[in-house]
Amino acid sequence: MSKSIQILDDNLINKIAAGEVIESPVSAIKELVENSIDADAKNIVIEVKKSGLELIRVEDDGIGMTKEDAYLCFKRHATSKIKTFDDLVTVDSMGFRGEALASIAAVSKIEIKTSIDNIATHLKLDRSKIIFEKEIARTKGTTIDIKSLFFNVPVRKKFQKTLSHLNSEIIKVINNLSLTRPDIGFKLILNSDIKISTKPQDIDKKTAFKNRIKNLLAKDVMKNAIEVDFSENNIKIFGLISDPNFSRKTKTQQYLIVNNRAVNSSIISKFIKEAYFTRIQESEYPVFALHIKMPFHFVDVNVHPQKKEIRIRELIFIKQAIKNAIDNAFEKKFQKDEKSVDNNSFSADFNFTKPKIKNENFSFEEIKKENIFKNFEKQLIFEKFYDIESLDLEFLKIDHFIFIETKFLKGFLDIEEDEKIVVFDLSSIFLMSLFEKIKNKQKLLKLQTLLVPISIALNLADILFVEENIQKFLDLGFDVRVISKDQILIDATFQMLEKENIKELFFLILEDLKHLNSTNIMDKTYEKKLAIQISKIAKTKSYTDEEAIDLLSLFIKNKSANVDPLGQSIFKKLNKNGIEKILKG
Repeated sequence: MSKSIQILDDNLINKIAAGEVIESPVSAIKELVENSIDADAKNIVIEVKKSGLELIRVEDDGIGMTKEDAYLCFKRHATSKIKTFDDLVTVDSMGFRGEALASIAAVSKIEIKTSIDNIATHLKLDRSKIIFEKEIARTKGTTIDIKSLFFNVPVRKKFQKTLSHLNSEIIKVINNLSLTRPDIGFKLILNSDIKISTKPQDIDKKTAFKNRIKNLLAKDVMKNAIEVDFSENNIKIFGLISDPNFSRKTKTQQYLIVNNRAVNSSIISKFIKEAYFTRIQESEYPVFALHIKMPFHFVDVNVHPQKKEIRIRELIFIKQAIKNAIDNAFEKKFQKDEKSVDNNSFSADFNFTKPKIKNENFSFEEIKKENIFKNFEKQLIFEKFYDIESLDLEFLKIDHFIFIETKFLKGFLDIEEDEKIVVFDLSSIFLMSLFEKIKNKQKLLKLQTLLVPISIALNLADILFVEENIQKFLDLGFDVRVISKDQILIDATFQMLEKENIKELFFLILEDLKHLNSTNIMDKTYEKKLAIQISKIAKTKSYTDEEAIDLLSLFIKNKSANVDPLGQSIFKKLNKNGIEKILKG
């Protein structure tokens, strides 16, 4: 039996469209607030309950709508922003497709009150159908309530991320929108708590932007931020970038506004990182909050259902402008620092004595011939291990490797007669130990109380997320507490982690927790990613002799595998030939 082609009914079409445009309460909030911005609102209040699944209310003092427009706004492809294709190319409004309200109405129960004077149109809709209409009193502006979002699309509701993650994303969206328009006041009420409250700033845009960003960037970053203000080839860039010493291990604190639209752009983010060049490590990312104004034909905003991403044309010009802007910012900072140093007073009696050079007639050729360091390293290993019987120490530690005579390990490992030395990779043992502790949570977890708690600066969205997930962080090895709206303290964590390693691992777990869909913390993808990150920490960590013995004892006592979670060998047994092969390089 052949299947005939049929035209879908409007209800199903709207549900399909809603799946593209409204993927979560976050995108619904974004669309509604953008409509308020386009309506010339000066104050916007957003109230959210149960992360938007129960209630989203957006109230503004914008121009409002007539009764006719109030009815039309829920129709698909109904918009006041564009009329021709040329309008689409040069669009500078937040919304323009006329899909958002129709999509939201298809998957929720919606209510609107809107007025252009003192008489408002009040409508209620259930799954796109108007079920109530009335005229009421209201000052100019619009209020939209969305209730029971996705109530008729249970699959979509099921695949929503955790409420704490959604709350964090809602805060992020409102913060981003507030950066695009510092002249508008924003208030976010989340489960009856005011999380964001900003007033309209009637001052120049650059100063207003800096005032807004103060509340978003971590205090340490903001205190040392570098100002960017640059223009070339009709491209204007202004904002703040982080001092290289305050870069981050993740891209979380990156705010980008292109032509007054908050967007994600991996290519622009990449250009900014490349512009830092050798100022930061390869594994680090700069913090930035930048406005980039470019000709409309350089950018296409009509490439993503929620307009979160953009397509950039004329990449060569954009890349060069970003590089020049950041180089210019660092040059200005250098000149400022240099001037500050020049203005300092130094003692006139300060004398600098030229250090004596032991042998001024040295030759690079002589050093090359002698190859001092290489010979010394080989001699050290040779003396300690080649003549096994003369070994005085039980082990030798070089970097993150520990060498032990096989005679000390008989009964613990299977040793062949000709095998003389076992080389253990401490970083692999450390990786295996820490990975298993996190994976098994409290079953193996023993946290070490820190003598001095470690302070970490976070933005408001991350603070809220940590506050709502204290137990999860404890399960994963971090005893944390929130002490202010932008700071947490780590009181206890894993043993053998240094301060910077603790911060690095914390940020890794924070980012991964935010993006997990369920309460199942350790899925396979996350396990591998976590193992890779811990491995980087393990290989750069310095191990004391005591730590080396502790790790070795732990491995021998609980030995269950010969490889670490990344499949790398934990130890290798060497016979005389193997030792000679290593020494000969």
